[in-house]
Amino acid sequence: MHPIERLRYVARDGWGDPAMLAAEAAWALADLLEHEPPAAVPACRRLLERHPASGPMWWVAARVLSAADPVSEAERCADDLHSDATSDLLDAALPEHGRVVRHGGVGEVASADAVVVIADAIGPTGMVVDGDDVGLLDAARALEVPVWVHAGVGRLLPPRLWRALTRRVALTPSVRRACIADLRGVECVAGPNGARPLADALAAADCPEPPELVAG
Repeated sequence: MHPIERLRYVARDGWGDPAMLAAEAAWALADLLEHEPPAAVPACRRLLERHPASGPMWWVAARVLSAADPVSEAERCADDLHSDATSDLLDAALPEHGRVVRHGGVGEVASADAVVVIADAIGPTGMVVDGDDVGLLDAARALEVPVWVHAGVGRLLPPRLWRALTRRVALTPSVRRACIADLRGVECVAGPNGARPLADALAAADCPEPPELVAG
């Protein structure tokens, strides 16, 4: 498949796992940029137009556009997304004998020791979660149950990139099932480097912020 067609396929896919779609996009970008380097910016912008709430897609685009060797960087991004160990690290860090709830409402949360939600992106002022998890978050906050966030490779975004994401989401009413929630009640964020308190995780965001993506 030609890399342009491969990128179009990724752009059109509205239901895939964010990490797997971003990995596929990274491989397609690597293939495209070997032959047509000037296509990097329009290709990344097109992907973000179609997946504005995907942290991994922003992360891939930012790293590729900031790299001295964008082809190798795109390949590294794909490898990192495929080898993400966040799920195992999160399971190891959660209370060993505690009750952990990942789905449900007040009834399920009432006796929980921790609530876990998956974030498609997380930044200094909020996180992108599935619409089905909003009730779970509300219940955890109402009952003061600690919230742990599963934020795998590419989900943690620095301030300007996070603001760009929120602007794009606000201008894209067709974004499916994505909700931006605030960070109230979040105690811990688990990522590819382990589980950390919220403030420490946000301070560790090291994704570049290329002007091609963050300009208003």
